[in-house]
Amino acid sequence: MITFTSQISIILLLLLCATIFHRGMCNKNTQLRCNENDKSALLNFKHGVIHQSNKLFSWSNEENCCGWKGVHCDNITGRVTRLDLKQQYLEGEINLSLLEIEFLNYLDLSLNGFTTLGLPSIFNQSLVTPNTRANFSNLQFLDLSFNDDLHLDNLHWLSQLSSLKSLNLSQINLSNETNWLQSMSMHSSLLELRLSSCHLSNINPFVKFVNFTSLVTLDLSGNYFVSELPYWLFNLSSDISYIDLSFNFLQGQIPKSLLSLRNLKSLRLNNNELNGSIPNWLGQHEHLQYLGLSENLFQGFIPTSLGNLSSLVDLSISSNFLNGSLPNSLGQLFNLRSLSIGGNSMSGVLSEKHFSNLSNLETLVLSSPFSFNLDSEWIPPFQLNGISLSNTILGPNFPSWIYTQRSLVYLEVPGSRISSINGDKFWRFVANITQVNLSNNTISADLSNITLNSELLFMDHNNFTGGLPHITANVIYLDLSHNSFFGPISPLFCHKLGRENSLDYLDISFNLLTGGVPDCWEYWKGLSFLFTESNKLTGEVPPSMASFIDLIALDLHNNSLSGNFSLDLSNTTNLEFINLRDNNFSGSVPVKMPQNMEVMLLRSNKFEGNIPLQLCNLSSLIQLDLSNNRLSGSIPQCVSNITGMGGAKKTSHYPFEFNLYNKGQQLEYEDYGLLRTLDLSANNLSGEIPSEVFNLVQLQSLNLSRNHFTGKISRNIGGMKNLESLDLSNNKLYGEIPNPISTLSFLSFLNLSYNNFIGQIPLGTQLQSFDVSSYVGNPGLCGAPLPKNCTEGNVDDEPKQDGGNNEDDSFKESLYLGMGVGFAVGFWGVCGSLFLNRRLRHMYFRLLNHVADQLHVFVALNFKFNSFSGARGTSN
Repeated sequence: MITFTSQISIILLLLLCATIFHRGMCNKNTQLRCNENDKSALLNFKHGVIHQSNKLFSWSNEENCCGWKGVHCDNITGRVTRLDLKQQYLEGEINLSLLEIEFLNYLDLSLNGFTTLGLPSIFNQSLVTPNTRANFSNLQFLDLSFNDDLHLDNLHWLSQLSSLKSLNLSQINLSNETNWLQSMSMHSSLLELRLSSCHLSNINPFVKFVNFTSLVTLDLSGNYFVSELPYWLFNLSSDISYIDLSFNFLQGQIPKSLLSLRNLKSLRLNNNELNGSIPNWLGQHEHLQYLGLSENLFQGFIPTSLGNLSSLVDLSISSNFLNGSLPNSLGQLFNLRSLSIGGNSMSGVLSEKHFSNLSNLETLVLSSPFSFNLDSEWIPPFQLNGISLSNTILGPNFPSWIYTQRSLVYLEVPGSRISSINGDKFWRFVANITQVNLSNNTISADLSNITLNSELLFMDHNNFTGGLPHITANVIYLDLSHNSFFGPISPLFCHKLGRENSLDYLDISFNLLTGGVPDCWEYWKGLSFLFTESNKLTGEVPPSMASFIDLIALDLHNNSLSGNFSLDLSNTTNLEFINLRDNNFSGSVPVKMPQNMEVMLLRSNKFEGNIPLQLCNLSSLIQLDLSNNRLSGSIPQCVSNITGMGGAKKTSHYPFEFNLYNKGQQLEYEDYGLLRTLDLSANNLSGEIPSEVFNLVQLQSLNLSRNHFTGKISRNIGGMKNLESLDLSNNKLYGEIPNPISTLSFLSFLNLSYNNFIGQIPLGTQLQSFDVSSYVGNPGLCGAPLPKNCTEGNVDDEPKQDGGNNEDDSFKESLYLGMGVGFAVGFWGVCGSLFLNRRLRHMYFRLLNHVADQLHVFVALNFKFNSFSGARGTSN
């Protein structure tokens, strides 16, 4: 029999089921609709967005905005509460009308390409009232970081976001915002502030207090702060846990007031200019988990007290001024997962005590000349993911304890004096390690029958011999340069792998490789960087080399390659760098190049004919070297179309080494994107140098020497303000050296020798600072630094044959000139007066008559007296 209580329970259960069923039916028949005001604000935002990949295709007037990509609504009210469009490749404007969405509390637009920020009128301070402020004061999380081209002049608009708790503007340009600290201090509820790499320069070091009463995380890394650590930093909230001031220019010592931040868990001060000793009291920060002090100017020893930081998970310390060894106490840090120690002046012997309790260690990075005293049977207490032991003393044999590490992702032992490896065992061991770096050792091994499998392999600067090794399709980066490999290169390339290969970077330069370039590059279309220079390769370049799709840099220089370089590379659209110099290529200068070409180094070949006009179409060129060939004709005037040399242009930057003849010598560079050069020297070019050449105002080096150029230097050369090296020597140029050349303040190399220049070398410290050799061979030149002084009368006269004294000649010329002028003035002064004044003229002539009479009487008497005296003498 059913009791009353049971009946009640059944009724309640039925009601519950009915309610659930009704909700389910409602959910099926009715869809949650977003608020119209919220929808309008979203569409206003979309209007300024450029989304070429159509990432916002779901955003339309017809669709319910709660279902739009990145939009999240409250399940009950239907109001928009979150907008997350992180990393959607969006561009254009961020319209902050989004902040008018009343219940929006989370906004993430990071990792996009926005360039401008649009502020609605409601953000005007004069229009904001307490009532309107409530419409957009609910935002707690705002992330606009990593919109690299976004510039913000000020942060005043943030003052309206009174509920903000997390703000991330990292990688946004705030260089014009000088009061950023004041703007941020208005947010007393802020828990997280990230302004990394924002071009900030003023950290207000003397401000003692900032109203960050709730702050837990502060990231100001990667800016331009040049000062000591600011006072206000040590007066932050006692809740502050994470401070990152790395990659700045902070100076001075770490003050003891840092101890006031008792709850600090992470302190990153690496890559600054901090000096003094590493404080011993740092060992009192008992909660510290991350301590980064690398790349500073610290002196002295690493304090043993750091071994007291039992909570430490990550420790990084390096400075070239530190000395001593690694304290044994660091072996007590049983929670440590990453240890990085470096400094050229540190030394000492590492034993098992240094690693005895590091059972949780995952990454070991040592870049100091430490030596190791470890038992050959020692098994470490850890299993590492990464080992980097650069510039340590590991050798001569590869350490046996490393073979016990079965979880390695990367193994780096460059410059560690290793000369011997255990053959097959070693290559089997590294086969499953993603990154292997053996560079700058002296390892001797024949790799002819070895197959390499690691994705990233750095094996340069060793003594590897034999033929080139085989590789699997896994290999992405392979550097075998500066070894002693010999034989042909075809075994490496002319076999098809089991699947499409991944090779992107290959460097086999500076070896002893011989034979021709194989015609099987169709297997390696994905290569981006190919370096085969400084071998003994011969023959012509095969047609299959034009099959590259992604090639960026091609370097074949310093071989014995020959024939016409007729490859059509115009469809290799990514190609930016080609180096063919020091070979035996002949025929015309290759012109079938892509529009993006930036560097063409073709010197020291046998190219002939005129400079092709097609080169003028390569507007992105920033370096062109055609020197030491057999080119003739004139420089085409269309050279001004090469805007990479004439106007500001954003260039690529790739970190590989290359040599360039510049400033009268062979120089080594590591980034071609920093240079703009034009070298046409040592050819048979003739005619005048067109003025368009001097309009290439971005050039840093111009070399037209050892040709047959005539004419004068254009005064336009004064506009080449970036010029550092100018060589016009051994031509037939004439006329005066134009004065504007003396205004080139960066000019550090000049050679105008062996031309027909005349006149005075323009005055100014710039041109007088060069050696006499810069001007020798121009007989008509004078003035410092030449010993020949310039005369006022004829500065371009040849030296006098009689070798007379220039100073005496100058004095005589001045004397004769003065006498002539004096005579003329006196003569016309007297004659002019007589001509104009009749009375004076009559008196003057009477005077002359009187003087003539007196002279006549004097002569007559004197003659008579002389006659009488002569007669007496005769009689005697």
